[in-house]
Amino acid sequence: MFKKSVLNVAKKHAESSYPKESCGLVVDDKYVRTKNVAKDPENCFAISRDRLKKFAGKIQAVIHSHPDGNYFPSRADMKGQIASAVPWGIVHVQKGVARDPFFWGDQMPVPDLKGRPFQHGVTDCYSLVRDYYRLEKNILLDEFPRDWEWWLDPQFNLYEQNFKSQKFRIIDDAEVREGDCFLAQIRSKVINHAGVYVGRGLILHQLGHRSGFSTAYPSCEQPVQMWKKFIRYWVRHDG
Repeated sequence: MFKKSVLNVAKKHAESSYPKESCGLVVDDKYVRTKNVAKDPENCFAISRDRLKKFAGKIQAVIHSHPDGNYFPSRADMKGQIASAVPWGIVHVQKGVARDPFFWGDQMPVPDLKGRPFQHGVTDCYSLVRDYYRLEKNILLDEFPRDWEWWLDPQFNLYEQNFKSQKFRIIDDAEVREGDCFLAQIRSKVINHAGVYVGRGLILHQLGHRSGFSTAYPSCEQPVQMWKKFIRYWVRHDG
């Protein structure tokens, strides 16, 4: 979506800013460096209002770095992306060496439903459900900014707190048909996994990984019987 030259300049900025977080904007297909005005620049970033105002209406993306940090967005990152209504990118910098930025947001092309890696907040199990409904049902479910290991937070329960607000209702196992979702509990005290029944006895889902990112378990279709013991509810969207 963005030119290689944009990615390269963003990477160089991230490396030169290390161990502090870099931040910049994509404007007119070019990367524009901005000063990180956060009080704790080694752990977060902030762009001045004046800088944002200068490029208002022209910003194509926001990019910042995670020096020796996570290869996925934080809850604050997800909130910021939604509020800005443009894609966000993160340059992961490990010991001063930057990787290509990854981008996320509803403004980005939807990746293939099968074969995607696990990446918290970008291509995790809820992201897969959202993308399925967006592509197959033309329904845009709300996004819910979340921290990694959100299921350990007693104040936040992604699925049980929100499925009703997204027009889902619990159905009986015998009623399940293509497009219905399952809510599952895997080594957790709360429901922490979901996927979609795609027919032919198969579910589509994205398995997680303890690191928050992994290419080891790409999203796939599997027999529902393999996961039956973990499923707590089947839900149907009434939209």
